Formats: sequence, structure tokens, C-alpha cells
Amino acid sequence: MEKRVHNEPHDLIANLPWGTHCCHFYKTQKDLLDVLVPYFRAGLLNNEFCIWVTSKPLGIKTAFRSLKRALPKLDSFLERGQLEIHPHADWYGGNGPFESRRVLTGWIDKCNEALAKGYEGLRLTGDALWLNKTTWKEFTDYEAALDETIRKARIKALCTYALDKCQAAEVVDVVRNHGYTLIKRGEWELIENAQRQRAEEEALQKAMGELERMVQARTAELRASREQLRALAAHLQTVREEERRSIARELHDEIGQALTAIRLSFELPRAENFDANVSQALPLINELIGRVRDLSLELRPAMLDDLGLLAALKWHIDRYSRQVKIQVDFKYTGLNGQRFDMDIETAAYRIVQEALTNVARHAGVDRVEVNVEADNKILRIAIKDHGTGFDPNFVSPGSAMGISGMRERAMMLGGRLEIESVSGTGTLLRAELPLGKSTGKN
Repeated sequence: MEKRVHNEPHDLIANLPWGTHCCHFYKTQKDLLDVLVPYFRAGLLNNEFCIWVTSKPLGIKTAFRSLKRALPKLDSFLERGQLEIHPHADWYGGNGPFESRRVLTGWIDKCNEALAKGYEGLRLTGDALWLNKTTWKEFTDYEAALDETIRKARIKALCTYALDKCQAAEVVDVVRNHGYTLIKRGEWELIENAQRQRAEEEALQKAMGELERMVQARTAELRASREQLRALAAHLQTVREEERRSIARELHDEIGQALTAIRLSFELPRAENFDANVSQALPLINELIGRVRDLSLELRPAMLDDLGLLAALKWHIDRYSRQVKIQVDFKYTGLNGQRFDMDIETAAYRIVQEALTNVARHAGVDRVEVNVEADNKILRIAIKDHGTGFDPNFVSPGSAMGISGMRERAMMLGGRLEIESVSGTGTLLRAELPLGKSTGKN
């Protein structure tokens, strides 16, 4: 056992930490008062709510007179209700049955009352001199429960026992149920319960082990997230390069060839039927205009900036249905005449675009449902198909990156994106994007 030794008891018990449960074995009434008077004097001066439960022969009057000699202004503490002194019969139940639950509840209620009134916590003492042998077992069980209760509360407790009334086995019971034992053997000693110390060390080690496991798990999650972000960045770079390659091919193969044909038409001598060459060039020019328009729309539809989200979605869904032969049941609420922040409109458009692309590639359906609704706080997107479905935990790298890209768009705006899918039953994508102020009608 760890022990601390001092010449005076107040050096040991005046400023006990919260959650301390001590026992004190005394021989004489003077020994008892030498401990309890400085104990309560320190509590009152430290703005603690104090309760002294007395047992004969130390009655309320003796307790009050002894404390007043050490603290002349005691009356002021009594007047504001910071100190209560009770006879054991009132607090523990007198000659009736000892009800441990009622007594424990009483301490907790007093502690809560003290905190509500602005006190730092509850400082208490109770004496076991009133106990009889038939009550001893129930009282030791109560002390064990009180020990657990005090550890979790802003309570300091000093339980006193007359040494000449305790047999050896009873002393062992008392010491076991208290974190510290205060005893005078020449000098005053405050002895820590070794079993308690070991239990606390084991609990600390267990908590540290659990914390280490949590740190390792969190580290693994962060590492996985970092790898996912790296993969997403690599995928986005690949997508960008593929888009550039596609645009370059479109410019070179189709637009470039059309421009070359037009140039050749106009380079021929006038004598060789210039009007006929112009007539042949006009269809090429019209086709070239269409190609440029389609290419521009693929990059970013101008109507998204000019007319807003609803117009862009209607145009994309109509074009999508004609190209891939999948009917889209498009329903919307709260979009008519509304403009939102540009980032919101872009994210919503790209999420719908990517989700419909995934449906065309993987779902194997001829119909898909798209529902977009907005209120003054959130824009919600729901896209559902009844196709082949998939296990979200096992998807192809390309699909995984597409999902990650959509989820990243939502998260960057403080929103979220979830996908529910089971193989063979279809897929439901839901996204929520928090809204700032909409700009109202165009």
C-alpha cells in the first residue's frame, strides 16, 4: 500500500481530490474531532457543500461547538445553507431497517443540489458507531456501492469507525471498501488501498489499449481514405487526358477534315464553277457548326450558366434518351424559375450526368427514374433503376472512381451522397446538397 505521513491530519485530508472515499479508525472522541473539524473547515472555506452525520456520543451540539471554535464565522455558513449536521437516526433510518438505496440516492441528490446552487461539490462524513451486527453485512455492501458512486461524482467522503468496536474481519471489510484509510500510529497516515490502485492501473492499461486500438483503426481508415483520394486523383487525371484526347481527335478527324474540304472548295479556280463549290461547302459548314456545338455542349452546356439547372437537366435528359434509348421519368419540385449557387448547379448537373451514364453502361434497363427537388435549405437528387444492381463493396475500378467523384462533389459542398444497391434488384442513388440563398426567378 502507498502511504503518506504527516504530523497533523488536516495536512492529509483538507484538500482531497473529488471522487475520494476515505475511512478513519479512531480511538477517542478527541481523535475523531481532530480529523473532522479541519476536514469540514477546509470544505466550507473551499466553497463546498458539507454534511456531517453524527453518532452518539458525539452529538450535533458537540459537533457544532467544536467546529465553531475552529471557524468563528460558522453561523454565516449555516445561514446560507452550506452546512448541514444530522443525527444518524435521521439520515440512516434510526431503529428501522437500513435502506442502502435510499441513503445512496440521498447523497447523489445532495450533490446535485450543491452543484445547482453553485458549490464546488459535496463533502460528507458519516459514523458507523450506530451499527449492530445484524446490519453489518448490508452496510458493507452499501459502502462498496458508495465507493463506486463517489468515484464518478464531485463528492469527497470520510467514513469514521470506532476502532474498539471493530473486529479484525470488520476492519478488513472497511479497508477493502475505501480507496484510502486514515489512521494514527504515532503520526497520521493516509494509506491507499493497494487492491484499488491495482484495479485502477489495470483499468488504465485497458483504456490505453482500447485507445491504441482506436488510434490504429482510425489511422487505417485515414490511410485507406488517402489511398482512395490518390486513386481518385489519378482517375480524374486519366479522365482529363481521355477528354483531351477525344477533343483532339474530334478537332483533327472531323472538324479538321471539314475545314480542309471547305478550303479546297474555295481554292479551286472560279472558272471551275465556283457557285457549285459554294453549294457543296454549305452542308459542310452546317455540319461543322453542329459538331462545334455538340463538342461545346459535351464540355459544359451553356444553358447551365444562362438558363439554370432545370433547363440544363431537361436538355441533357432529352439528348440522353435519344442517344441511348433509355426512357427517363423526370420529376422535379421547386426548380421552376429558380437559380442556385453556380457550384450547386454544376454539382447537381454532373451527379445526374454521371449517374445516368452508369445506368446506360451497367444497369441493363430501358427506363430510369430521376427526381430532383429543392426547398429553401436542401437540393435533393434521387435516381433509381430496376436493373442488375451491384454490391457497393465490390465494384470495378472505373465505377468506383465515378462513385467517388460524385460523392466528392457532394462532400465539397457540405452535402452527402449514398448508394443503395443489391445485385439483381436495382440501384438507388440519393444526394443532398445544402443550399445558400437562391437567386430567385430569372
